[in-house]
Amino acid sequence: MATRARKRTPSALAALAAAVAWPLLSSASAQAAGIWNGDASKGTGVFGSVECPAPGSLVTAASGTAHGTIFRYTKPGGDIRCESRGISTDGSSRHAFANDSTYYLGWESQLSSATGDFVVWQWKSYPNAQQNYPLIMTVKDGSARLFHVTTGGDWKLLWSKPVAAGDWNAFAIGVHTADSASAGWVELYFNGTKQTFADNSTRYACRTWDSANEPKWGVYDRDDGSTTLINRIDSLRVGTSYADVS
Repeated sequence: MATRARKRTPSALAALAAAVAWPLLSSASAQAAGIWNGDASKGTGVFGSVECPAPGSLVTAASGTAHGTIFRYTKPGGDIRCESRGISTDGSSRHAFANDSTYYLGWESQLSSATGDFVVWQWKSYPNAQQNYPLIMTVKDGSARLFHVTTGGDWKLLWSKPVAAGDWNAFAIGVHTADSASAGWVELYFNGTKQTFADNSTRYACRTWDSANEPKWGVYDRDDGSTTLINRIDSLRVGTSYADVS
């Protein structure tokens, strides 16, 4: 006598479908959770390239604090820069950022000095750019400052907050890439709080995309290259939402 197939109820079929779909959904969610984890324990291979001529150095180091292993950018006197350029999501190839996309970039920073006038982060354009850097963060005389730089080279100060040498501060910048001022925007979070810009907005509309753009972290001393500066950086992340990098 043939065995009669058991009829599944609608609820049983729904449960089975959910069980089958769950691993796929979990995998998709994990992949969508972030674009890049630049943990210092992975070494400098997490960057697209390093621009730090000797005797300057970009190394992984023990922070001596709860931060554990961090990146230490050392720009010696006599040189103007020690920076990383771009990111690598697989340890070998450079990640290509795209126009008409939303990115959030997060990190924590501890500076050896907050005096002078030097750059600690750039949204840098390559190559043949109308905007050398649509967005740039500097530290000048005890304050971190975020600027938007127009195609005409005008620096528009969007935000400024005091920072002190030796203190750790957390930054997260949201960028919607666009080659028109009406479509692009930038957001900023400082130590976990969304910031208000000089125009009283929390999302500043501006042109944020040129021929191609990449993030740069570290030190670029456009004021006085004779000064030795160290920027310790931890918790580097790139994602598509603030939650990815906070």
